[in-house]
Amino acid sequence: MRITSTSCICPVLVCLCFVQRCYGAAHHGSIKVTRNQTKHIEGETEVHHRPKRGWVWNQFFVLEEHMGPDPQYVGKLHSNSDKGDGSVKYILTGEGAGTIFIIDDTTGDIHSTKSLDREQKTHYVLHAQAIDRRTNKPLEPESEFIIKVQDINDNAPKFTDGPYIVTVPEMSEMGTSVLQVTATDADDPTYGNSARVVYSILQGQPYFSVDPKTGVIRTALHNMDREAREHYSVVIQAKDMAGQVGGLSGSTTVNITLTDVNDNPPRFPQKHYQLYVPESAQVGSAVGKIKANDADTGSNADMKYTIINGDGSGVFSISTDKETREGILSLKKPLNYEKKKSYTLNIEGANTHLDFRFSHLGPFKDVTMLKVIVGDVDEPPLFTMPSYVMEVYENAKIGTPVGTVTAHDPDAANSLVRYFIDHNTDEDRYFTIDASTGTIKTAKIFDREETPWYNITVAASEI
Repeated sequence: MRITSTSCICPVLVCLCFVQRCYGAAHHGSIKVTRNQTKHIEGETEVHHRPKRGWVWNQFFVLEEHMGPDPQYVGKLHSNSDKGDGSVKYILTGEGAGTIFIIDDTTGDIHSTKSLDREQKTHYVLHAQAIDRRTNKPLEPESEFIIKVQDINDNAPKFTDGPYIVTVPEMSEMGTSVLQVTATDADDPTYGNSARVVYSILQGQPYFSVDPKTGVIRTALHNMDREAREHYSVVIQAKDMAGQVGGLSGSTTVNITLTDVNDNPPRFPQKHYQLYVPESAQVGSAVGKIKANDADTGSNADMKYTIINGDGSGVFSISTDKETREGILSLKKPLNYEKKKSYTLNIEGANTHLDFRFSHLGPFKDVTMLKVIVGDVDEPPLFTMPSYVMEVYENAKIGTPVGTVTAHDPDAANSLVRYFIDHNTDEDRYFTIDASTGTIKTAKIFDREETPWYNITVAASEI
């Protein structure tokens, strides 16, 4: 007896997937036909072939975070041998079978009993089988399929690295890149717009802007001046659902500081200064200070002072204090009030580190005039000679004139001078001096053989 293929019982298990009501997308199972060699029946010697239809599963989908009162319908298993008489039993095994996913073993309907979180687990791998309820023999080979957890927008974008602290040079061109911020969204980036993030700026306009797609923050104004404002607090928002209404959002703060460039020339607060220096000032000593102001900071404010001309350029020198950025005026030669009562100096303060991008804002130097007033000091009388040599004969009478010393007052007052022999020596016992004329006379009779010479210390003072 030959059995034809039309009389062969070949049940096929098909998958009827759940139709997502909220998204309107239907997923259908497909059938793959294979051919297998049949067994010999009742001693037949001929080999016959019959088609055996295996099952191939599309993915099932279950919506995450389902909070309804009833289990969520996932899909349906069905075999074409199922005549609806309950003779076919459907079995579900694998991840979550019997706990998360349950199946009606008669109808093949699959339900999800728990609320699932796609961010914790994206899919479940299960196995389906259809068996004859009476004989427990499989009607279909066991097949593997996947239930994928379908995303909903339940995660807001997050900035994991904020708040940010960055710098950008002042006077940068508009559009200069400052920083790129990135927000991450735990939702499914391959489904819908739940993880599609759009950036916007909530605080910081009109000074800065942000690219809505890349999150790159840029300067939005020309010539932002640090000296006018140094610090900015910029708030950036990231919103999912491509920025549409109803999307979730997160924000971060970007603290931006403008760094200094040399865009400010030094300036003296005054164009004329006056300095008093006593004529008694010591050569090499500092006699005064002068300073030009510079609104920049650090090396951009460094400067050097120079005496560029004036009748005092040979008498005074100037150096720069690197810490205070002051010009230190020092004395190179002695001052004499009676000879010159004032000097005029033209002093320049110039930046030492120039940025040629801002040369149009210059020149990066300034000049001021300094008048030095020499102060009169009461000076002691000056002798016309530093030392005198005088002679006297031995045995000369007491009161014999020996010689005369002369001193004068160097001050403008030209006061009278009185003379005296320094009493710290013994010579005042041997000589006398006229206080008004400076004439020295003997006070004893000298013997050359006893002492051939004497040293006399004469002093003078103003009257």
